[in-house]
This record gives sequence, C-alpha cells and structure tokens, in this order.
Amino acid sequence: MILESDIECPSKAIHVINLRIKPICTVGRRCNNEISISDISVSRKQAEFQLVGKDLFVQDHDSKFGTFKKLHGLVHIDKK
Repeated sequence: MILESDIECPSKAIHVINLRIKPICTVGRRCNNEISISDISVSRKQAEFQLVGKDLFVQDHDSKFGTFKKLHGLVHIDKK
C-alpha cells in the first residue's frame, strides 16, 4: 500500500507499507506508530490499517478531526 500526503507542499511525504509482513499498521503523531506524522492536526494515535484476507480496513481511533480516506486507482491484492 502506498500512502501520500494530500497537501501540496515541498515536504510532501510518501509511505510504502507491506501489509503482508505486518497486517496491522497504526498512524499517528507519536513515534511508536508504524507511520509517524509530525503535525499538530494528527492525533497521537490517529488511525489503523488492517489487512484481513483480501479486505483492507481503515479505523479511526476517535481522533479529534477524524480520518480522511481518498482512494485512487484500482485496489487489488494478489494472494499467492
């Protein structure tokens, strides 16, 4: 899975996550998250991605501003 910042700025970030290695990935402002985002608008533990079979789930962790999901292209997971 590839995550990209939705804002246009010089410090735009791209994160590449292999959910086959670790099927649960947390996102937040703290450094103990798999994806750490240093922005005051991001909660300490913002959200979680979880791969269950071929399904990808995104769960907000009661963050103050919620979690925005924007999908591009075909979402396909090839199981071998």
